[in-house]
Amino acid sequence: MSRRNKWIVIVVIIGCLSCGIAAVVYDLGYGAIRIVREHRRIEARKPVLLFQTDHRALLEACRELSRQVVDGKLKIEQYRFYTLYGTPDSETQLFPQSILDLKPFQVYIEENGRIDLIMSPKVMYGVRADPDGIERGDIELIPGLWYFDEDFRVHPEHKKEIEELLKKKR
Repeated sequence: MSRRNKWIVIVVIIGCLSCGIAAVVYDLGYGAIRIVREHRRIEARKPVLLFQTDHRALLEACRELSRQVVDGKLKIEQYRFYTLYGTPDSETQLFPQSILDLKPFQVYIEENGRIDLIMSPKVMYGVRADPDGIERGDIELIPGLWYFDEDFRVHPEHKKEIEELLKKKR
C-alpha cells in the first residue's frame, strides 16, 4: 500500500471514530436533558394531585372503577396509560374522566377493590383508594383516599411539609 493510501485510511478511520464519539456524546447529553425534563414534569404534577384535585371526586371515580370490575367491564389488573410505544391500554377509555385528567402512569385494580393510581414510573407516588378504610398510605387526603410517596422514606421532612400544606388547604 502506498504512503498516500495509508494516510487516506488513517484519516477515514479517525473521521469515523470522531463521528462515533460525537454521536455517543450527543446521545448521552440529550438523554440527560430528557431525564431532567421528565423529572421536572413529574415533580410539577405532585402539587396538582395534592392541592388542585377534587379528592372527593377522585375517590368516587376510584369507586366507579371498582364497580366496573364487579360489573365485568374491567378486569383486576394493572392498566398502563403510557407505554414505551405511547399507546395506552384500550380499557382505559372506560375510566372516569377525573382519573383520565390526572394522566396517571398506571392504575392497579386489586381483588379487594383497592385502586392505586401511580403517577410516575421513576419516583413511585400517587393515591390509593381503599374500600376498607384501612390506613394504606403515607397521608390521608380524605377518609378512604391516601397519598403515598416513596420519597418520604428517604426524606421524612417532605412528608411533614406536605401535611402542613394540606392542613392549610383544609
